[in-house]
Amino acid sequence: MSRTVPSWLEDPVAIVIGEGEGVEAVAHELAAAGATIARGPVAGSHAVAAEAIVAASAAARDPVTLLVHAGGPVSTMRAEKLDLAAWRAGMQAGLDSRFFYAAELAKSLIAQGLTGSILFLDLPEDGGGTVQAAASGGLGNLTKTLAVEWARDGIRVNTIASRVVGGGTKQELRSLGALASYLVSDFAAYVTGSITGIDVDDFLLPGA
Repeated sequence: MSRTVPSWLEDPVAIVIGEGEGVEAVAHELAAAGATIARGPVAGSHAVAAEAIVAASAAARDPVTLLVHAGGPVSTMRAEKLDLAAWRAGMQAGLDSRFFYAAELAKSLIAQGLTGSILFLDLPEDGGGTVQAAASGGLGNLTKTLAVEWARDGIRVNTIASRVVGGGTKQELRSLGALASYLVSDFAAYVTGSITGIDVDDFLLPGA
């Protein structure tokens, strides 16, 4: 994909978690806008997230100040057929890992007196099955709560909730990447606690 945004990021280090067309489009645009991209694994604990952030900072020789976290694949099984293992795996991929990374990055930034930005990438609540809906609903509330808690520390938290996160046309993916780059930049310095879509379809329920 070609670059679609100006170099408006001042060479921050961004740790990116997740797989798929959407998160790759975002990573591409962040790099084009001036960010250094590091990758991290889905975290099942605070320790895993902290270790990934430390490793990314060491490799870049600069502190991580940006976090982009997409959810992992979750079960689309009907609710009455879900067992505990499938439920927990979906919640870990969709909610737990994002919280662990956000908390550890905030801890690091506050300790160093730095500001930063956290961006979650998510499907709409109707984009999957029961686990997806539960995790997405929780993520929306988590986004708003963390934004309030960390506002005085200069840490912004936003979510892009769009079907494009799961894949789309080249133009849709470019739009996703451009929006992500804007939201983590200083041009969006007063934007926090937002849940944003890419197009009107992201806000329509099936059959609406």
